Amino acid sequence: MSTRRTIIGGLIACGAGAALKPISASGQSIYPTRPVRIIVPFAPGGGADTVARLLSPHLQTLLGQPFLVENRAGAAGRIGAGVVAKSDPDGHTLLVTTESSLVIAPHIGQSIGYDPLKDFAPISLLTRNTVMLVVHPSVPARTLQEYMALARSQPGQMFYASSGVGGPNHLAGEIFNRMTGLKITHVPYPGTGLALQAVISNQVGSMWGFMAGLVAHIRQGTLRAIAVGSKERSPALPEVPTIAESGVPGFEAMSWIGMVTPAGTPKPAMDSLWSAVNTAMQQPTVRDILVNGGSEIVASKPEEFRQVIESDFAKYGKLTDLFQSVK
Repeated sequence: MSTRRTIIGGLIACGAGAALKPISASGQSIYPTRPVRIIVPFAPGGGADTVARLLSPHLQTLLGQPFLVENRAGAAGRIGAGVVAKSDPDGHTLLVTTESSLVIAPHIGQSIGYDPLKDFAPISLLTRNTVMLVVHPSVPARTLQEYMALARSQPGQMFYASSGVGGPNHLAGEIFNRMTGLKITHVPYPGTGLALQAVISNQVGSMWGFMAGLVAHIRQGTLRAIAVGSKERSPALPEVPTIAESGVPGFEAMSWIGMVTPAGTPKPAMDSLWSAVNTAMQQPTVRDILVNGGSEIVASKPEEFRQVIESDFAKYGKLTDLFQSVK
């Protein structure tokens, strides 16, 4: 995909972190002692996958072992999250995911096999991301009002793709339906990457997705941007209006990407990992690609990320009626 080629090209141009120095404690490296797996619980090509692949070469340089990205897609992130939850708590298996598998999954009324608040140790909130609506160029709608009018003229016959049932993109689409009274049918895919390909190939006319994974395709003309879910327009796509200003006041759809490891991971490993992640997130290669793609760099400390997880867990717990209606 062009996004991945851009990332790889950027890494080569910047020497893949050549200016970085290995992180050690007391003059000796204490973590990691072998290659580290970064589990991304979605198909390649989405926002979490992009962040993980940007970080991996820098983490390898800083910590002296390969960091290998592994996609374990399915169930809106729950399959990959389950793999990490059951892994040894030694810092050698990490999860880079959205809130889908950590704070939304427990509220959809299905057994997930892990406890997001007890089974994971937060490392860092990495980015915040705008959720946006895009369509295939053949869809006869250039504005949100035109899109809504088209949906009203074809009740139940229009479709939107997302990265899976219960994910933040799916919820954005269902909340949009609820707020507008429209009936646009959801088509779930195991990750943004596959949903993206379905829209580009015109199998599905539209999708809700993270801006970070869509910007390159919008600029190439393979997707048409309709509106963004943030409160304000994004600097990455300043010409694209917000959904609220386009006729759905009060609508907001934002998401985040973060890194966790199994609970019980030793503090020295956690400290080394956080220091390396924080350093890597500040590298020009990483910042430029993410910011230009519409992401906001966060790189919070573990305790700050835990507060976000707990707060959002409580927030989504109040949307039981919505989850029951979209299962």
